[in-house]
Order: sequence, then structure tokens, then C-alpha cells
Amino acid sequence: MIQAEPPSGAVAPLPLLPTVSEAYRLVFGNLGTLAKVTVLPFVLLFLITVLASLLDTFEVRLVWEFGAELPWTLMAVAWLRFLLLGPTSGDVVVFPRLGTRHGRFLIYALLLSLINLPLTFFHHLSGALGLDNAVATLAYWVLFMPLFYLSLRFAFVYVATAVDEPYSFAHAWRHTRGISFTLFAAIGLTVVLPAEGIDWLLGLLSDSDSGTFAALLLWHANMWLVEALYLAFCVVAFRTCTGWVPAPAHDLLQRFD
Repeated sequence: MIQAEPPSGAVAPLPLLPTVSEAYRLVFGNLGTLAKVTVLPFVLLFLITVLASLLDTFEVRLVWEFGAELPWTLMAVAWLRFLLLGPTSGDVVVFPRLGTRHGRFLIYALLLSLINLPLTFFHHLSGALGLDNAVATLAYWVLFMPLFYLSLRFAFVYVATAVDEPYSFAHAWRHTRGISFTLFAAIGLTVVLPAEGIDWLLGLLSDSDSGTFAALLLWHANMWLVEALYLAFCVVAFRTCTGWVPAPAHDLLQRFD
């Protein structure tokens, strides 16, 4: 059955390994498209990072946390629409034309970024408290897990907003109820573990003065790859749990199955 409104709850369970595999297939099977939609966001975020570095520690993190949402919105809307609607969506361009959906998406992104504020200022706080490295690392992950879980429960709003669906945080919460453990485990395998491993390798490169700038460029490139994996995972999970399918070509609205 095709209906215009989101279902009241998840319509299917989320398989762990097939979801991870499909997310990777979507990203590494479309690297050319990904590169195209990240050109402008890459440059904008790099400039934001350079400008933020001129500020003090507290302001740097604040500017980066909220300033990053604009380039992320540009990339995320184009990438999500490509994954959901295919190449005919017309969004695979270097310079996208901004519209209402971008504004709505940015608002959601800024609201959800508030969840991460404790993590944004964690190192500043741990330094003020005089925590040693081992304790600070443990405390960070203890804080990271529930906050990341919370943001993940709301992540479906990104997918729905990119294709102009009438969707809310409440819908996302209901659709991820009962599959939250699988959702959390799958995103850990898809994004968190690979990202931490690559960050560790880039940290080794940045130990030398000659490698610092190269490490910064590689870190930014890796960040967009990780974000693409995260969004691809959200697409797969959203389609599975809500039954969403693209509308017929003659229909302007997407539908839930």
C-alpha cells in the first residue's frame, strides 16, 4: 500500500550486516558523484577551519561546530537526493541552487548540533579539570555513546527533509524505536570504527612539521568520506524502516510504502 504520510512505526527490522554492506556499496560505487557534490563544501569548510584557527580555543570550537553546518547542508542535501532519487534528481552539481529544503535542513542540523555541544567543549573542560589522558579518553567515550545514540535516533529527519517529506523528530523517534541497538551497532561498524582508525593514522602523519598541512587536507577529505558513509547508512535504514519509495515520475510527492 502506498500512503502519503509516514507510518506510525518501523515497518521492518533493520538487518545489521546487509545494511552496512549496502551503505559501503552506495558510497564506493559513486565516488565520482561524491567528489562532485563535496567540492564546494570542502573548500568552504577548509576556509572556516582556517578562519576559526585565528580565534581562541573556546571560540574556535563554537565557530567550527555551528559554521560547519552550512557546508554540510550543501553536501548532505545533494548526496541524499542522489541516493534516494538517482542521477535524474538534478542535484549533482558543484554549485547547487539553494531553496527552501536547504533552509529547513540547516535548521534541523543546527538543532541537532546542540546535542554535541558537550563533546565540542569536552577537551576544554577536561583540561580545566586537570584530567590525565587516560581518564579524559574514558570520560569522552562515556559521554559520546549516549549523545551519539540520541542524535542517531533523530537522523531520519535529514533523509526525509532532503526529499521534501512532511517529517518530524517525533516521526524519527518512533521509526527507530525497537531497532535502536541494531542501528547503533550498524553505524559503529559503518562509520565510527573506520573513522577512528583513519584519524589515528592521520595523527601519526601530523607528528612531523612537513606532514601537518598534508594531514589537515587528508583529514578534511576523510571527514567528507565518513559523512557520506553516515548519510548512506541513514538512507538504507530510512528506506528499510519506513518503507519509503520514490514516487512515480508524474507525481511530485514521495511516498511511504
